[in-house]
Amino acid sequence: MRHVRSVLVAGAVAAAVAACGFVPFAPDAAPRPRPKPLPPPATEAVYLVHGVQWDGTSDCAKTWRVTLGELRRHGFRGEIVTWGYYRDDTNCARVVPGTRDTPLKELSRQLAWDIYRNHTSRGRPVAVLGHSMGGLVAAAAVAGVQKYGGRSSAWPPSLRVRNAVSLAAPYQGMKCRFAYKQCGDLRRGSPFLRWLATVPHPQGEGGTDWTLFSAEDDGPVKVPSALAARARHKITYLRGQGVGHTRVRNLGGPAPYRLRYSHTWGGDVRETADGMSPMRQAAHALYSTDH
Repeated sequence: MRHVRSVLVAGAVAAAVAACGFVPFAPDAAPRPRPKPLPPPATEAVYLVHGVQWDGTSDCAKTWRVTLGELRRHGFRGEIVTWGYYRDDTNCARVVPGTRDTPLKELSRQLAWDIYRNHTSRGRPVAVLGHSMGGLVAAAAVAGVQKYGGRSSAWPPSLRVRNAVSLAAPYQGMKCRFAYKQCGDLRRGSPFLRWLATVPHPQGEGGTDWTLFSAEDDGPVKVPSALAARARHKITYLRGQGVGHTRVRNLGGPAPYRLRYSHTWGGDVRETADGMSPMRQAAHALYSTDH
């Protein structure tokens, strides 16, 4: 039974969670069999990938404070890797010395190699959570290996990402007025987004279960853009609750939220007034025994 399939209601668990509007991936994209049994998800490493910062720096400890608390509260005992990609990032477990002009595809390739060297090559799966642009970087890391793994030495031969969460990631692009390369990659119709769309449901070795989060109060990333990728689970936080683009990763605890959700590839979409906070829901989504 998968934890993300339940929406926590006023201190209890109701049936069902996360996922609006996807169709199953084609048989030829089906995940390969696992080479060996996997460890319990609560002991797997979790990668946290922050969003774009137009001042070129992020404090990972501050960015992920609520998320770290929810993961530990949920029982995660494995390594939590706060993965930064600006050379001036601080308090991150690992930092790629990039800039605002580092292409998103290159960041994705670097993330893929980090996961491969430290975990996949040792037979260990991981979970990944990315916020905003970080969600695109995470998706592109898995997509790049699916496209090029074993065919190009630039990418790892495989990745084992069992669960992935995308928080308000602009799969259909967003408005951006800066001249930086990352801004160009985020614009609707960019070559990067067209490339990513060629793998609409990125799958790692053994399968990857995706959960996409969106919010009607999110100004920069509209709901259709955040939910445009294919995934089994989708969640939308309804309007008037202050779940904005940045706050979606800063809201934890048991307080009930109104949300719309599905976990049947777009069927049986439901609403509840007693949903979990975004980061508590994300912790549930990262803890899966579904594969």
